Amino acid sequence: MHSTLSNERRTALLGNRFVVLLGGLTLLMLAAPLVRDFGPDRFPGLASIVTNILFSAMLLSAAFAVSRSRLTVIIVSALAVPSVVLHATAALGGPAEPAVATHVLDLLYLGCTAALVLRHLFRSERVTVDTISASVCVYLLIGVMWAVAYSLLETLNPGSFVFSVAAGDEAQSMSFGGEESIFPLYFSFVTMSTLGYGDIVPASSSARMFAVVEAIMGQIYLTILVARLVGMHIAHSTIAARTR
Repeated sequence: MHSTLSNERRTALLGNRFVVLLGGLTLLMLAAPLVRDFGPDRFPGLASIVTNILFSAMLLSAAFAVSRSRLTVIIVSALAVPSVVLHATAALGGPAEPAVATHVLDLLYLGCTAALVLRHLFRSERVTVDTISASVCVYLLIGVMWAVAYSLLETLNPGSFVFSVAAGDEAQSMSFGGEESIFPLYFSFVTMSTLGYGDIVPASSSARMFAVVEAIMGQIYLTILVARLVGMHIAHSTIAARTR
């Protein structure tokens, strides 16, 4: 009996693995900014610690979500473990400045994860809660990936972005992984959703083209996603009607 219950729980967890990943991504986006704004003043580095811990947790939940074969486990682990170690080191008081190697590893891992989740989406035959969670995860992963790309661009070419709205004594930087992670994340999702508030402006040619490509990618993904989900639902409904 105990073995049966354990198997059922394991099956339920595996069947909702993308719900877990969606929760990790949501925490990454919301928790760090809230800690930064409402956290105790005596812990000025708390937001950076929370960001790095949550990013590491998101990487691990992503590895759990996409690891379905031995080859996938090897590839994902090879990309995830170094990133988790680097972010854990930063959370424990490591180098504050974003390293190029860390950003490159994050980009490779996020891109690989998004591709694997997309493969799962296009192989699915039914629209379920986990399928919908997977589709949202891809959108959020793309946004986080572009946030890291903007941070890498700013690291390689300082001054690529200009803050047009002053924030008093608040530090403003496009560096992902520290207390300023909210800014590249904010700019990325504002760009991808084509809101265009204009408080952060791409100043270099590369930054402008990066923003254009992200905006196009976001719109194309949403179009393909809606078509895919509608097609899956219609196909499943048709098969169900024929078997009655």
